[in-house]
Amino acid sequence: MTKKIYLSVAAPVFNEEKNIEQVIRYWNGILDSAAFISEIVVTNDGSTDKTLSILTRLKKEIPRLKIVNHEKNCGYGQALTSAIRNTSGELIVMLDSDGQFDLKEYELLLNKAVKEKLDGVTGFRKKKKDTIMRVLLDRILNLIIRIFFHIQFRDTNCALKLIKGDIIRRIDLEAKGYPTPTEIVVKLSAIGARIAEVGITHTEREAGISKLKPFKTAVNFLRFLLYLKLKVLLYNKNIIYKL
Repeated sequence: MTKKIYLSVAAPVFNEEKNIEQVIRYWNGILDSAAFISEIVVTNDGSTDKTLSILTRLKKEIPRLKIVNHEKNCGYGQALTSAIRNTSGELIVMLDSDGQFDLKEYELLLNKAVKEKLDGVTGFRKKKKDTIMRVLLDRILNLIIRIFFHIQFRDTNCALKLIKGDIIRRIDLEAKGYPTPTEIVVKLSAIGARIAEVGITHTEREAGISKLKPFKTAVNFLRFLLYLKLKVLLYNKNIIYKL
């Protein structure tokens, strides 16, 4: 009889040849020390560097690693969705694959979820390690989110989250890129899921470059928030049945 997987790690990967081997090995070491069955599911989102070949080589060495491959780049949201849909864990930890979040801190989220019987826990970056412009834009966007959706989270767009698998696998994630973590929090809140926040550490990436363009990203984020606001209103009015 196959033992059930308790924890799945889900992450999108795009052109991270300089980071990905170190990150995957680190994640595997953390999960090796856990007392439960786990898996790592990553989506290679059409990488044009050596990311896929590195992951393929690591798969031969790390049995818990599962690779989902997009032939073309589909965007952060779809890549994360593909990873989530291919998990089988009771709980799913989501995070980026560039090393800016420490998987070891999943324990902070897990402890709070178990203690308070929550459906999910989202991290908030106690100190965001980024350019002044990106930090400022992030704070403005978080204020807009609190006003738009009447939710009192400090950092909805933090990538590190822990959610019950049967809940997050049912949610359709529509954002292609940067707004995806916020979309998760908003939709979980809208369906009445019990979620909370925990402070986590954010560090600068050790290698590679960020794919974000601050101004374009902020404009697209605001457009998506308007769409999401309308969809939540329609859901609350029973005009649509699914978020």
